[in-house]
Amino acid sequence: MLLTQGRYWKSSFAKSSKAITLELQRDSLPEDLRELRELRIEIPLGKWNRVLKYARSDRKLLGGMLLDFAKHKDHVGVAVTNDRLYFELQRTLVDSTVSLVEAGTLSLGVVDVGGI
Repeated sequence: MLLTQGRYWKSSFAKSSKAITLELQRDSLPEDLRELRELRIEIPLGKWNRVLKYARSDRKLLGGMLLDFAKHKDHVGVAVTNDRLYFELQRTLVDSTVSLVEAGTLSLGVVDVGGI
């Protein structure tokens, strides 16, 4: 199931593997980033909250999280340091979350933080 598709990033969800796949759109990459064509990140649904937690924080934290799920780990650093790819990646993560919630695949809940 396609979750979201932007200029550079696309995300999809496979119910069979229960994983969200983030991949770069090969044809839309600028010439200087063609080396990233093979970047594919498969995040298990159970780990999605860990990644989403850092989506709007520091690049290094998000990149470090994504390293755990990428096959071509050397490409993750290049993608996260490129402003165009990084900002669209952030948007893709948030839009994918909305799509997962709307489809009933992911649910939101209230977390008790100790009486606050």
